[in-house]
Amino acid sequence: MRGPGRPRSDQARDAILDAAFQLLEENGLERFTIEGVAARSGTAKTTIYRWWPGKGALAMEALLAHAELTVPIPHTASAVSDLRTVLDGIARSFAGATGRVVASIVLAGQNDPPTLKVYHEKVVEPRRQRLRDIIERGKRNGEFRPDLHVETLVEAMYGALYTRLLIRFSPLDEPGWMDRHINQLLEGALPRPLCGQAAK
Repeated sequence: MRGPGRPRSDQARDAILDAAFQLLEENGLERFTIEGVAARSGTAKTTIYRWWPGKGALAMEALLAHAELTVPIPHTASAVSDLRTVLDGIARSFAGATGRVVASIVLAGQNDPPTLKVYHEKVVEPRRQRLRDIIERGKRNGEFRPDLHVETLVEAMYGALYTRLLIRFSPLDEPGWMDRHINQLLEGALPRPLCGQAAK
């Protein structure tokens, strides 16, 4: 919180967040330190600790401020098309610097539950909710089976993204892979007479 008579300096704050994101990209969360951010940004450690309680909170705000996490929120006549747009956007954001920072946070978060919890609340859950909303709309307009289990489909869609992000056996920007992934999943989501059309 701001102390009385001590307003935050936007310039100093931006410098801290810039430095934090650069160091996260270079070193990952495990080797990320407040001392390193202070040195890179030219800011006193006391200033950083006045605004953030620790490195996890600073890392998360740097990610949210600088990473390419903005994903389109489409609302067209086709829920299937909208799912493709959202998932393509997430895959593109994960394929670059954002993906490297996200991977470091997720991996280091296995031993840092509070940071992982914030990541889930601030990054993962809002994007999962977008998928839920699109799928529910598809169920209402008849594109998807009425008995489709929404959460299972969301898990399957996100699972492939995080598998490629963390294990890196195949690139996230491989041409055509997201279309193949979605088509395969939707074979079980579309009304039975339309299943054959999903893989075309």
